[in-house]
Amino acid sequence: MSSSDKLRVLLDTTYFLPVIGIEIDIPDDMIERLFSGNFEYIVNDITLFELYGKARKEFKSEEDVRRFYEGMKSILSSNIKRIPVFTLEILSKLLELRKKLREIPYSIIAATALVYADVLVTEAEDIKRVLNMEVLNIKEFIDKYL
Repeated sequence: MSSSDKLRVLLDTTYFLPVIGIEIDIPDDMIERLFSGNFEYIVNDITLFELYGKARKEFKSEEDVRRFYEGMKSILSSNIKRIPVFTLEILSKLLELRKKLREIPYSIIAATALVYADVLVTEAEDIKRVLNMEVLNIKEFIDKYL
């Protein structure tokens, strides 16, 4: 990474849940700080699929549906760089990770990080143990970069 390039930060699905109206056990101010940096934020499209799956389980009212729609619209119209679920590079890394990470979304997110990111921000400890790159949880990332 050259000095003029932005740090490429891949964000795991967890950090987008509040955007679509699903509460998580991370304070809102930490989520706001996470998105406040001058970084190139990256997300794999598998995250968008996961968000829909999680939201669909939570839908109880038309207000919930509206919140999901508005949140997704915000994500899709943001400057967050979207990466397809599969590219040739991701597929190659995914096959290397298949025995280390059993959950399909974790594997895809981890493979995407290896190919496209400098840092992966996730709460998933099992990803941290298998990747040979910088993998931080939100608190570690904020303490180090923000």
